[in-house]
Amino acid sequence: MAKNNFFFGRKQMPENVQEQVKKEVEKQTEKKSGKRRRYTLLVEEVVESARMQGVMVIGNLHGRIREDDTMYLYQPGKPVREVKVVGIELGPREIVDTAKNQQVGLGLDIEDVNEVSRFAVLSSVKPAEGELANLIIENPRLFGLMMEYKRLYQNTAYMDELLYELCHAKFVVPLYMDRPPIPQADGSAEFSKDAFVGFRSLKKPGDDNEVVFPAFTDELATASWKDAFQEGQPKRFATMQLPHLLVEVRRGHAGLVINPFGPVPVYFPKELLDQVEKSTVFFERYVMPGLVPKEEPKED
Repeated sequence: MAKNNFFFGRKQMPENVQEQVKKEVEKQTEKKSGKRRRYTLLVEEVVESARMQGVMVIGNLHGRIREDDTMYLYQPGKPVREVKVVGIELGPREIVDTAKNQQVGLGLDIEDVNEVSRFAVLSSVKPAEGELANLIIENPRLFGLMMEYKRLYQNTAYMDELLYELCHAKFVVPLYMDRPPIPQADGSAEFSKDAFVGFRSLKKPGDDNEVVFPAFTDELATASWKDAFQEGQPKRFATMQLPHLLVEVRRGHAGLVINPFGPVPVYFPKELLDQVEKSTVFFERYVMPGLVPKEEPKED
């Protein structure tokens, strides 16, 4: 039997934990018709507000937000912070109670402008805690950065932040098999030696002769792939990080595409991924955590 190295590395969850995960995922993935709203904003400017207490952040809002809403501030290298929306502005003299899918200034209950960095992300997605933190896949900051990719991809500072999150994220990938894995006593799983297990590729946009490897930031984005599974096929998913994705990309793919069915697909060509793998961020994260590779001495 072929031992699985990361697809089913999680131990079998007790029933009460399974139910907890199910409820949390349902809350996080409810659409407009549901009770829970999802919204995100990439911070592009931070200023002191002259008209309301606290700090004002400016950026494009995706989703609907209301005054007094709670948001979660995601910044690299810092704990996630819960903040409150104390005011909403659409312009210098246009104060509103609610806004949707437009550029806004949000007043936050934060005292110092230095507490919020450019390209931080504000999201309605609450970070999972405890056992759920390893079971629910959400990437609020990567998702928020990706929403502005079409405008900002030529901005070097923005791309640095995007690639940083790419190195730190966990992704959901549909997993295809012709029979279920065999549960083991230690909570892992094994496949019978004649089982077929693999992933589907997608055609590269604009070039039917090449394929790309798809991955998703969360379960809601995965659900947008309507024909991900054939009728009667078991619906299973792998949790993968960048090193796992690189292995699959090198099996004949031109690159990696995140959230290929929206809301904003982002394509990373193999050449760029090769550069990311050589970066300090990747080295510290996966090769030798805590150590930075020494630079080669330059010749005069």
